[in-house]
Amino acid sequence: MRTIAIVSATGGAGRTTLTAELASLLAARGQRVLAVECDPRNVLALHFGLRESARDGLVSHLAGHADAWANAALQSDDGVLVLPWGSEDGTTDAATSAALDARPHWLHDLLARVDLPREAIALIDCTAWPSPHARQAIDAAEFVLAVVTPDATACATLPRLQAALRRAGRHSAFVTNAVVPARALHTDIVALLRARLGAAMLPYVIHADTGVPAALASGEGFCLNTPESQAAHDLNGIASWLLHWANPPAEDASMPAQPVQRAQGAAP
Repeated sequence: MRTIAIVSATGGAGRTTLTAELASLLAARGQRVLAVECDPRNVLALHFGLRESARDGLVSHLAGHADAWANAALQSDDGVLVLPWGSEDGTTDAATSAALDARPHWLHDLLARVDLPREAIALIDCTAWPSPHARQAIDAAEFVLAVVTPDATACATLPRLQAALRRAGRHSAFVTNAVVPARALHTDIVALLRARLGAAMLPYVIHADTGVPAALASGEGFCLNTPESQAAHDLNGIASWLLHWANPPAEDASMPAQPVQRAQGAAP
């Protein structure tokens, strides 16, 4: 199973929406997809039509219920297998964070037990970096898709995120989300990011679209709800790029080199 972490260095970057939309688009292309939530907000399954937050999930294993997480996966209507975080009833954020820090390869080891074929793709949603949840996602992933919003804070935190990914030995790509081309600041920041990141920045930007929250409220995928929108076109391009990364033609020099093996003890 190929694993991709969706991360950002700021909150509100759209990681969960991006995880859900890309998972659905990959499934629509015939790909086996697992959407994994490493985020105590426990809302990823809502993007797939679940009306209430999942009770069991990854946190059930962390809390000592060894088998509950394996039975918590949900099958969405569009064929995505969703593994939610679950409810943290009776567990404090500090206790969960301490448990994650004490077991830095916990998520990696759990996902290694998932019985999916090598060509399947797992997309891991997580809290904003730096956090124990984001470190778990990066450690568990072969590849990291970093989401950057077109604002000064995101640009200021970008070098630290890049350094963390290098220390972790992870190949990565960057994409800018919620871009409004009519705003001069947004176009200037996108140009700055392209100059700074070079080939590490995907040739796509994701345009802002008011239909995204509307689709979540209706329990439908945004791309399915508004397939002709520019944002849906952007997301389809990224899904195709990731599919090409996961299953590259032989000796394809246009894609990043295959990720290195996880370094024991390395942590961002």
